[in-house]
Amino acid sequence: MHVSAPASSANLGPGFDCLALALDLPFELSDSPAHHDGDGQGWLVVEPTHPAAAAYAAAGGDTDAQLWWRSPIPPGRGLGFSGAARVAGAYLALISSGVDTAEIQQRTFSVAAVLEGHPDNAAASTWGGFTVAAGERAVSLKVPEGLEVLVWWPEKSTSTTASRKVLAPIVSRESAAFSIARSSLWVAAIATGDLSMLRVACEDQVHQAERLLARPDSAEVLQGMLEDERVLAAWLSGSGPTVAALLPAGTHAQPLAAKLVGSGRTRILSLSASGVQQVPAPPNT
Repeated sequence: MHVSAPASSANLGPGFDCLALALDLPFELSDSPAHHDGDGQGWLVVEPTHPAAAAYAAAGGDTDAQLWWRSPIPPGRGLGFSGAARVAGAYLALISSGVDTAEIQQRTFSVAAVLEGHPDNAAASTWGGFTVAAGERAVSLKVPEGLEVLVWWPEKSTSTTASRKVLAPIVSRESAAFSIARSSLWVAAIATGDLSMLRVACEDQVHQAERLLARPDSAEVLQGMLEDERVLAAWLSGSGPTVAALLPAGTHAQPLAAKLVGSGRTRILSLSASGVQQVPAPPNT
């Protein structure tokens, strides 16, 4: 069997550990021996320490089974590599075991969210679209059509654990209210299609400013994105260092991307309306 789960950009500014967008950048996982390394398609063996392996086992998969993976998602950059891998691992184990189809996505999400330690990336990779996650519950909303995401990331990665260490242990009531209001505005903007609210919706006083202080390169790129009037919204993706901007599709974002390169890389991505799913295995070469 062959499954694919999308990447994700989480937090979206104020939606700390609860909001995310699914991105059309896949993590692919297979249990077919036809995908052994050497087939010329970039497949790698899933090692026991890989996040997909832990999720596959946690969802009831055979721990002696050999799996293969490939993905263009850059690990450690805030684009949900581990979340997509865990969702793919859990999903592959569950569809292989004959679990009721109606339960598979919820169980996949539950396994991946527990292993991730936060549910936002797991929700987006499981259901696709714009997701809101709270504990064991998650909802996916369809994103208005005609949008794309410009992402920038530097060569140096950031671990979520290290990034969380820079955060203050206590948040004031005022800062909490500020971010709660704006994360709610994200939901309202997506639900109503009124995207003019998104610039304000991306403002945050809970985590983003502290993380950007630790990554001045990301802070500079984020500021550069916000200076472009075509940008509907811009935020630090996950725990960083990737910075993302939401743009109308077809607005020729390449000139903006070129200005942001610096010592990093840019890529223009489509949003993924679909979450994890079984897909046809690619032909052998």
